Amino acid sequence: MGSLQRTLAVPVAWPHDGHSLLPRSICMMAKGHSCFVYLLFIVLLLFLGIAAQRYSTFDETDKMYRAFTGRIEIYLMKGLVFEHHLSRGDGGHRPDPSSVIYILGGRQESLRYQCKTVGRLYTEGAARKVLVLHRPGITEYSPTLGRNFTNDEWATVKLKEEGVAIENVEFIQVPPALFGTFAEASVISGLAHSRRVKCLVLVSSTHHTKRVWLSFSHFNADNAFEFYTYGSEEKSDISELLMEYLKLRIYRYTVLPLDRLRGYFRG
Repeated sequence: MGSLQRTLAVPVAWPHDGHSLLPRSICMMAKGHSCFVYLLFIVLLLFLGIAAQRYSTFDETDKMYRAFTGRIEIYLMKGLVFEHHLSRGDGGHRPDPSSVIYILGGRQESLRYQCKTVGRLYTEGAARKVLVLHRPGITEYSPTLGRNFTNDEWATVKLKEEGVAIENVEFIQVPPALFGTFAEASVISGLAHSRRVKCLVLVSSTHHTKRVWLSFSHFNADNAFEFYTYGSEEKSDISELLMEYLKLRIYRYTVLPLDRLRGYFRG
């Protein structure tokens, strides 16, 4: 009985601040929630920092890649470009009436740029006759004609837009060949000989001018006419430059030497 009384006499630790236990538990839960939000915010900041660092790394890598490919493009262009321009007479005009411009074949987008170059040369008086490679087939739709342009009609329209008189445009047919530039050089050089052309102005893509120069030099060994090369303002990517580099090597070390050898045996 005495032990029971001592047990009952043990004081109970009730809160002395006048608050019940329930509000205190809610307060502890609120503190826990705020800690969770704070930790989540820290994690989010870390994630954003890592993402920004990775993006910065990718950006730096992309810059390094562009710089690397840019150097390669410069190196390739040095070996692919050979522009030999006319020397102008008084007033920027060349008086020789036998001068002829020839536009080498290519993709439609390339021809668009080449037509601009030809328009400038024609306006400056470089030549009064413009020869264009005949291309069979049709291209974009013409609302005026109510049908698609033929490739030759499209080229005529583009040259007219650049100031070239339609009556001075002539399309030349070149037989299809594996080595197109070689075939063009053969036909156009023969045409220049037969028509007694004294000056031939060749217009192509800039990265194509070295191969053009080698091909026409091959068929003008007797220097029957002067010829000049102009590149358009078309930009080319590295894959196209690498392909042209390969073609140039094939022409220089295979196509042209074999044709010389064939001519030797014929003669």
